[in-house]
Amino acid sequence: MDLELPPEARALLDAVVAIGSELDLRGVLSRIVEASCDLTDAEYGVLGILDDDLAFVDLVPHGLTKAQVEEIGMMPKGHGLLGLVPRERRSIRVDHVAEHPEADGDFPVSHPTIDRFLGAPVLLGDQAFGHLYLGNKRGGSEFTATDQALVEALARAAGMMIDNARSYEQAEWRRQWLASTARIGADLSGTAGVQEAIDELMASLVGMCGARLTAFVLRDGDLLEIRQVAGEGEGAVDVVEALRAQIHRVVDSGTPTRLPVGAGRVTLVVPVRTRLVGSGAVVVDHARETPSLRGLMLDLVTVTADQVGLILDRDQAVRDRARLLVAKDRDRIARDLHDLVIQRLFATGMQLQAARSLDTADLRRRADAAVAELDAAIKELRAAIFELGTGTGRPLLEETRALLSEYADVLGFQPVLRVIGPVDRALVPEACNQLLTALREALSNVARHAQASSVSVELTASSAWFRLRVTDDGRGFDAATVRRGSGSTNLRTRAEDLGGHLSVTSAPGVGTSLEWVIPAVG
Repeated sequence: MDLELPPEARALLDAVVAIGSELDLRGVLSRIVEASCDLTDAEYGVLGILDDDLAFVDLVPHGLTKAQVEEIGMMPKGHGLLGLVPRERRSIRVDHVAEHPEADGDFPVSHPTIDRFLGAPVLLGDQAFGHLYLGNKRGGSEFTATDQALVEALARAAGMMIDNARSYEQAEWRRQWLASTARIGADLSGTAGVQEAIDELMASLVGMCGARLTAFVLRDGDLLEIRQVAGEGEGAVDVVEALRAQIHRVVDSGTPTRLPVGAGRVTLVVPVRTRLVGSGAVVVDHARETPSLRGLMLDLVTVTADQVGLILDRDQAVRDRARLLVAKDRDRIARDLHDLVIQRLFATGMQLQAARSLDTADLRRRADAAVAELDAAIKELRAAIFELGTGTGRPLLEETRALLSEYADVLGFQPVLRVIGPVDRALVPEACNQLLTALREALSNVARHAQASSVSVELTASSAWFRLRVTDDGRGFDAATVRRGSGSTNLRTRAEDLGGHLSVTSAPGVGTSLEWVIPAVG
């Protein structure tokens, strides 16, 4: 015997089946609003999504065009009838909005006029996920008790389907994250491999989080060094400068931080933990965050930051091992020179000295000359042994960090350093010395003339060129009227002597940017 259901019950079942066919969370939410409007014959519908503080962070509308939604352009503040539903946590039906005591008329000018109103909470267990609002039943009639019962039933069923969709979204996000990071780090031979691996991690975070940019920032004392950037990289220095206090706090505490920056957008600052390299942080700026990804995104970005730390530790361990092997090899050479060569030469000298009294005067003169030559050879060998034991100077990056720390007191603030490419391997020692001198001159010019509150220093190494860029936010100048000083002349001469060039861009009130470019010769 076939069971004949009432039309309302059949419509409700059809709606539930249709909603359940969706796995994408946004699709589920859109289906809920659409089904609610169809069941009640409502002209307009919207599902308002809440954050942990019960503030609206996103809207899923139906009955409005995209242009109308953009024209309204503001998130509800939870006043009036929109706020009454979450406060009382029950469905509310109003025949004439303007006559209701809670109605405040606080709607944007472009918002459609709402006379009939029906609202119901959408709950996940005891927690409010959002609230469903319907307006203006077609034909001008009022929403009925049956409409209210249908919306309440649909909202209860929607809670379970939203929970399922959230679980699916989380599982899918984990799967994509694992797929995007699994191939990274397979080949980390040398500095280039490390840079490429971290570049890939930062790029994967941009795609996964829908972020404006991501950056790996290394901290050395008060100096923040931007090592890898993905996304809108031109804004990296400004973002890091704005987050300076948060980055230091996160690195010191080791606790990830989530900073809301707008509806459905957050900035994440996560510590990079290492044992050998030092401290740092991963910054994910303006990430697109859905309610179901709120905790998960921060957790997986933290795991990515731990991957960065492991990559850096492995690279540093390889470097340390290479230095140890070089040091051991130098010690071995020094021992061999001392034990074999010097002792043998010294014995030869002694033999010649002993033979001097037995031979002719000519032989004595030759023996004296041989002894002198042997003494000179011993001195040269001792000098070579000493040089092998002492080694060479510090890498360019270490010298640059030390110079920036030195000028922090002169400037009154710590500059931001950004590094692009294999900087330590791009220049011969002579060019490194010229670069450091140019950087010192540029920072001195900023300290004397710019009246700046921030400075960024960028080192970029490519296969053909090495670029030093120093940018400040000082008072600037008009290049057409300001006479070129000895400082800029020296900078230009140094660059040209190495086959490079200098360019300075400035305007009153907008700061100055200096670019010192020379050929990259490693």
